[in-house]
Amino acid sequence: MWNFHGNGASAGETQTESDGGYLASASDLMIGLLFVFIILVVVLALEQRRQQQVVEDQRAAILRAGDPRGIVTTAIGKGIEAALPGIRVDPESGVISLPEDVLFALGSAELTPQGRGALALASQGLTGVLPCFVASELAHSRNCPDNRGGHQIETIFIEGHTDSRPLRRNGYDNINLSLDRARAVQAALVVGSALDAYRNKAGQPLFSYSAYADTRPLRGTDPSAGRNRRVDLRIVLTYRPIGEVLGELMALEEQVVR
Repeated sequence: MWNFHGNGASAGETQTESDGGYLASASDLMIGLLFVFIILVVVLALEQRRQQQVVEDQRAAILRAGDPRGIVTTAIGKGIEAALPGIRVDPESGVISLPEDVLFALGSAELTPQGRGALALASQGLTGVLPCFVASELAHSRNCPDNRGGHQIETIFIEGHTDSRPLRRNGYDNINLSLDRARAVQAALVVGSALDAYRNKAGQPLFSYSAYADTRPLRGTDPSAGRNRRVDLRIVLTYRPIGEVLGELMALEEQVVR
């Protein structure tokens, strides 16, 4: 008698199909892992590129900014222009000239009521902007977009000036007048305010005063012109060796890369 079998797969065929399914699954897994790996590599490459761009932007911003004294002088000028809208800011020389017609009457070293009020407001303005440029305050200043270069002020001279017309007082001349005006501005602007506690990198008081009488008239003016009766704020920066500046840029780069 002949026995006939159905179309069922043999054991060898079943094993082959099982192995084929396993290999297909393993292949799919490897392809999936490779795809994930490629995505991670692309993401890491993009992040590294972004970090490098941040460093390059910071470096370019510092290099484009130009003269540090000009940067600081401009920022300080912005801080007090609301209180003294007539100020003249000269970034090249680092000098801010306060309006003479607001502060003093002709031939006087006594501040006018308007001048005293304006200097009180200017003091508040300086308290808002100076911490980003003063060694004693920088540790507490978190947001300083105007000082990405880390510049610090050595001193701010309050300088008294007069025009060339002589005073007709015995024993009291233009040098005395310019000195008294500088001291009057310091008393109203600094003394008794937060500015009085500001210290430079060496721990010295930030503000000082000096007097020039009529020896330093404004450029392009007649020495006898009324504009020369003024008080200037002269910004002097702490010297920073180029190695220190480059070191900060390298530290910034390392921080961003991390």
